[in-house]
Amino acid sequence: MPVITKHVEIAAPASATFDYLSSYENVPDWMFGVTSFVPVGPVSRGTGDRFDAEMKLGPKALHSTVDIVEWVDGSVIALSSVKGFETSSRWVVTPVDDGHCVADVEFRYEFPGGFTGKALAKVVEPFINQGISVTDRTLRSRLESPRST
Repeated sequence: MPVITKHVEIAAPASATFDYLSSYENVPDWMFGVTSFVPVGPVSRGTGDRFDAEMKLGPKALHSTVDIVEWVDGSVIALSSVKGFETSSRWVVTPVDDGHCVADVEFRYEFPGGFTGKALAKVVEPFINQGISVTDRTLRSRLESPRST
């Protein structure tokens, strides 16, 4: 399973960063390619919450149902797919000082086997690395603007 990691330095408090990252309503605003991120059932903001997600990467729309599998309020959120496109991500937000933090992300994905999976990988993989960089810039832009803090 391919793994992409990213270390993002953000000029915003860790608490505000985690609140923004962990709010499902915000996901389509900052995560590259995500066009829909909708709760399946009640949202407790913790382990066990489930979401239906759609991501458009290049010409292909990918669907996943993901569960929050780890939650440490204010610092860690991890999601893993239970249906559809196989993916997982783990975000760790660490304060640097009162107005700065770092967000470390680990993103894993897997395409189905066989010819279909290989064809899908050729179409989508070029967009994944680009998407991580765009997500980094967008996230910093949203959090570092005066209206978000």
